[in-house]
Amino acid sequence: MAEKEAIEEAQRKLRSEFLQVLRSRRPSQVPLTVELAKPVATPLFQDAPPSIKEIEIMESCPKSDVENLEDLLEEENLYLNVEEGEQGRLPLLILQLKESDKQRKRPAVVFLHRSYSNKESMRPLLKAYASRGYIAISVDSRYHGERATSATTYLDVWDLIKLADYLTHREDIDPSRIGISGESFGGMHAWFAAVADTRYAVVVPLIGVQGFRWAIDNDKWQARVNSIKPLFEVARDDLGKDVIDKEVVEKVWDRIAPGLASQFDSPYSIPTIAPRPLLILGGKTLIQIESGYLIHIQLHVWAIQGAEDRRCPVAGLEIPRSMASQAYGEFQCLDNLKVQPLKLDVITRTQRGVWLGILFRFIAEPGIWHRLTRFQVKESSDWFDRFLNP
Repeated sequence: MAEKEAIEEAQRKLRSEFLQVLRSRRPSQVPLTVELAKPVATPLFQDAPPSIKEIEIMESCPKSDVENLEDLLEEENLYLNVEEGEQGRLPLLILQLKESDKQRKRPAVVFLHRSYSNKESMRPLLKAYASRGYIAISVDSRYHGERATSATTYLDVWDLIKLADYLTHREDIDPSRIGISGESFGGMHAWFAAVADTRYAVVVPLIGVQGFRWAIDNDKWQARVNSIKPLFEVARDDLGKDVIDKEVVEKVWDRIAPGLASQFDSPYSIPTIAPRPLLILGGKTLIQIESGYLIHIQLHVWAIQGAEDRRCPVAGLEIPRSMASQAYGEFQCLDNLKVQPLKLDVITRTQRGVWLGILFRFIAEPGIWHRLTRFQVKESSDWFDRFLNP
């Protein structure tokens, strides 16, 4: 019990410090207001739009067998005014099934796009989830989509805190059943939004969780840096350097999100999500952490023959995996620990007498690097269905 209380205190402290950093970067606060918007006829992609294959992967998301789905979908396009300034207007795209029972509250899932993309790119996922009874939401991240003013990127979860303010007050959403997910850059946003705001009840970051400090210390930062290289080139020039090196990388991470490679890095922030259900799908790692009954950690080998996700190296996730396991274990009030060989590395039993397990298994998915796959889409879908119960 003492360990659990210590973890809860550490969570409160980190969350408070993180929110303090977020608030310190805000212009003058404004009341949260909502405006009607129009559908975006030609969404802006600052990089290549999704390929046919990538669209097909998103369209592989399980759907309910609904006839004339397009006719039954209700679409909302909105702006949330979250703060002053040109980036203070948050564009929303919301899809749901038209309901005869207007009093029924439904679960909601927020989907966040990758770098240089937009909320409209997530439409195949929104449609699939809406068909299964969810209210599905996507937003344009800062400097993306309708908010694009330059080809830059910026990690700021303030928008997602204000989005939670809005979603929890909608009459058609169950405020206790709001999930969040995202791909790559969007996965990072989902991760930190869940750290900052406990109203995100189920969390699924896709190819977004990594160890920033580990990557710097182990000289494994190049792949992630190259994915948003213009930012680092500007910082390199500002520092009077000829090449991008570790100093440049640290400066940029600290500019994007102070503390990203220190006190808010994954070893410290991921355990803060406990005991909410958490599924981390990454380049080589699948970590499933459930609330209440099971901790399920799979080392998911995405690639053989040397191909792997160099933007989110699996070795950099070993420490956060271990610390998250400890945090979730304490929240389940473990009173017994027994080491078992082979199939179950660790068996534990709660005071209720319910057996738990930490399971390790390997799955080979050849030839995959840093991109969304059908496996991730299906695993995410199953995870949200299991805990949000549409």
